[in-house]
Amino acid sequence: MAISRCRRRTEITAAFTLVELLVVIAIIGILVALLLPAIQAAREAARRSECSNHLKQIGLAIQLHHDTKKVFPMGRNTTGVIGVSWAYELLPFMEEQAMYDSYNDTKRADDDLNAKSMRTPVATFFCPSRRGPLADRDFDNDDAAPLLKASAAGGDYSANAGHEEDTNMEANDFKSGAIDIGLAGPIFSGSKIKAQRVIDGLSGTLAVGERHIPPLDPAWGEEKPHWEQGDTAFFASDTLHTIMSGTEDGLPGSPDEKRLRDNREDHRFGGPHSGIVQFVFLDGHVEGIAREIEKRDLMLKSSIGDGGVIEQMD
Repeated sequence: MAISRCRRRTEITAAFTLVELLVVIAIIGILVALLLPAIQAAREAARRSECSNHLKQIGLAIQLHHDTKKVFPMGRNTTGVIGVSWAYELLPFMEEQAMYDSYNDTKRADDDLNAKSMRTPVATFFCPSRRGPLADRDFDNDDAAPLLKASAAGGDYSANAGHEEDTNMEANDFKSGAIDIGLAGPIFSGSKIKAQRVIDGLSGTLAVGERHIPPLDPAWGEEKPHWEQGDTAFFASDTLHTIMSGTEDGLPGSPDEKRLRDNREDHRFGGPHSGIVQFVFLDGHVEGIAREIEKRDLMLKSSIGDGGVIEQMD
């Protein structure tokens, strides 16, 4: 009998009480709350590093393009629905020759015959902190409502057109031949810039950077929200603010900053990372630039020269 009572007391003493269990749960909750930000920060650091690597690959493709064709890739070859962007021009130098060859230059970008070239997402053109490789963007339709929605391949990077994203667009025909090197970047509409014309140096001139994509605004309506965002078909030429950016308005203060103006003129570099925006320079090195950088300093990094006019055509 004595032995049985002793065992019962031992069993009762070894068991957890409800209060003890709640204390343990509370401690675990506190530890998780303390560790979660560190885990999230580590994940973001890994994603940012992957984004940097993507820009490095883009920079290498730009250099290979120049080695092969003796010019940096053209920002876009038309302003309409039949045409391609700088990103498409880099495909052969990113092991995507078959995708490049599939493009039919007599058909619209949204035509079914161009499905492979325009609707195939390429992972290198996406920042993992924002999204994975997707083909869910609306196609461009010369500023009108898209004929085909949620089918085009997207992308998160923008070419450096210079101080303004519409460099060489004054005549809207790409045929002026003369540009102000104090304002122009290396990749703009109709560009044919050679390395020797970058008098500020390849290591000091931006090539491609992360693009700012403002959050969707219900006031834009449902007709063409991707066009409003500047986030349409990435390999097509039609929508300027999807494929090129300027520096005259500086960098947004945060990834979720709203559109700069009501008239859709928000063609800024940006990105999903806190505190910095990542760029690849013409020499291929990648650098994170603080969002607080002075506009003047950013503009100096975007122009290919410090003043003067040159003929860009051969």
